[in-house]
Formats: sequence, structure tokens, C-alpha cells
Amino acid sequence: MIGDKTYKLLAGMGVRYIRTLAELPPQLMERQFGKSGLQIWEKANAIDRSPVQPYSEQKSISTERTFQTDTTDLAFLDAVLLRMTEKLGFELRSQNKLCACITLKIRYSDFNTETKQLSIPYTSSDHVILRHVRELFKKLYSKRLLIRLVGIRLSSLVHGNQQINLFEDTPLLISLYQALDKVKNRYGEKAVIRAGGLDHSRND
Repeated sequence: MIGDKTYKLLAGMGVRYIRTLAELPPQLMERQFGKSGLQIWEKANAIDRSPVQPYSEQKSISTERTFQTDTTDLAFLDAVLLRMTEKLGFELRSQNKLCACITLKIRYSDFNTETKQLSIPYTSSDHVILRHVRELFKKLYSKRLLIRLVGIRLSSLVHGNQQINLFEDTPLLISLYQALDKVKNRYGEKAVIRAGGLDHSRND
């Protein structure tokens, strides 16, 4: 943006239009106004020397939770995974995106971290994602060690609306998701949660 003082000096030089400014010798602008004069001339000539920031699509969304107390409480862990899945599912639908890959991460009390992923048909439905998250947890959690952290990542994202599975999804279920998302958009994502997602035994 040109300051008032610079604008008045340019007007005194007979420069009132961008076209006229662009036709001036850059050496003259630099001599009259210093480095800022050269920058003004470059802008008038559509020259931008700032670094180019390439556009990149978001490739995944994720969330994780570290517990204050390491645990093997499976009911508690399932409730946490449910809440995390609801959060990610809502985020997917808010961005009109679908995912085709789920990755589950578990970090044990000995700090060993293991992950397992699964490719699935494109979806943004909580109940579909949750079923696969639970399936991954059963396969991954075999050490029976105390768990310090769990994480979920949804990847292979594409733009698209919620898919309807003819064998699982009913018009009532789709309407329910739309109603729940409407409430969450208005009052926050924690406004409505499944009863199973309540942390009854912990306040981590």
C-alpha cells in the first residue's frame, strides 16, 4: 500500500495511474524513494518476489490421546476410541470428505509403539469407521501391556458426500447423522455424543 506522502510525491511527478507508474524507469523510482520505490514499481508491474507456496491437499486427519495413568481397562479404552471416531467422522463430514484408510496406533507403557492400518470402501460414517477401529484394536492389542496412548488416523481422503451402503444405511440413519451434525455445528462437537463414549471411570 502506498502511503500519503509517497502518493503526493508521485502525483507531483504526474503519476496518477498504475499504468503510468509501471512505465517509469525502475532506477528513477529507486532514486526518488529508495528501496520502497523499487518495490512499488515491481508491484505496478505485477512482479512478486515472495516465495511460492505450493497448494497441497490435506492427506489425512488424525487424533490421539495420552493417558495420565497407563491402563488396560478395555471398557474405558473402547469409550475413548468411540469418542475419537465421532470427532474424526464429524470432521470428515464438515469438510465434505471421505476416507478409505484407517490407521490405529497404540503406545505401551514401555514406550513401544505399534500401528496397524486397513483399507476400506470410502465412507464418512462413524459407525462404519468405529467397527473397523475396533477390529484393528483387537488385532493390534495382543501384548496385554498397559497402554499409554491411542491414536486414530484417517487417510486416502477424497472430496465427496456421505456414501450410502444399501445393506447397512437407511434413510433414518442418514437423517440422524445430518441432525446430529447440525447440532454439533451449532453447539460444538461435544454437544451430542453416544452414551458409550462417556468416560465413566476416568477424568484423564
